[in-house]
Amino acid sequence: MIKIYDKILLFIAVLVLAGGGFLYMQKSAAVPSLNVPIYVQPADNPYLPEAVSSPTPIEVNWPEASEQSTGWRYDVFTPPKIFIDENGQFSEEGWEPPEPPSPFGVYLVQIERKSYRIQFQGYMQEDPSDASKVRLLMYDEEAQKTVFARPGEEKPDAEFKLLNFDVERLRDENNNTMKIAKATILDQRSGEEVVLIDGERRYDSGFTTVLRSDEDDSFNIELTDAPYEFEGPTGHYTLLEISLEESLIKVKKHSSDNEEEDIRILKARADDASSTSPVTTPVRNVPEKAENTFDMF
Repeated sequence: MIKIYDKILLFIAVLVLAGGGFLYMQKSAAVPSLNVPIYVQPADNPYLPEAVSSPTPIEVNWPEASEQSTGWRYDVFTPPKIFIDENGQFSEEGWEPPEPPSPFGVYLVQIERKSYRIQFQGYMQEDPSDASKVRLLMYDEEAQKTVFARPGEEKPDAEFKLLNFDVERLRDENNNTMKIAKATILDQRSGEEVVLIDGERRYDSGFTTVLRSDEDDSFNIELTDAPYEFEGPTGHYTLLEISLEESLIKVKKHSSDNEEEDIRILKARADDASSTSPVTTPVRNVPEKAENTFDMF
């Protein structure tokens, strides 16, 4: 009896399942596809797009940021502007380095002094007690050769006559004997008597100052007098003074519409290929040696 009820219940369940499946299939066939567009057109009220007005900007006056107790200026939602000053420190104000000064425009190459044509190089004394028994070594700068002469002897090729020779002996603060040998010649070309000192180079009275410029490679000027005004690549100048002992000059650059007056002391550049050693005065006193010593520099 129980088996009959089970079969009846199973049969009813199968019928319900089949009926449900049939209804589902019927509903699925009646629903239109989602990919098919649907056009809806109201009969009396067609669709019209509505115009949207542009927004009106609102003007706002923001207050200036007030200075804080630290000196910085910033607002609530803005960070402070940070600058660096000329000392490399943080600053609340901006700083720009000043423009570099304009170049002076000229520099000293050298101070040339022309050597006297006869130089006293040294001497040999045969008898210290007899000044006439001495032989002097003179150098002819023009002929580039050594000339031997005795007191009273004339040298026509070199155009001079040795008039006198004398050795002056001095004592320094330490009681050391020093000597200065002097030779007096007659320059037969100029007719003048010239004193030459052993160990000291003789120069003519004139000199030449050579100036050039980094701003203009073609600029080269030679001056023989001071004061002297001249035009340079970057302005008007005046050579004020010349120091032969220190090999330097003083030059003034005159003021202009854009520059103030500038006075500088110029020394010869050591790295300039054409510059010579500074003009110096040789040591005149040398310790006394044996009288028969051959002295020469």
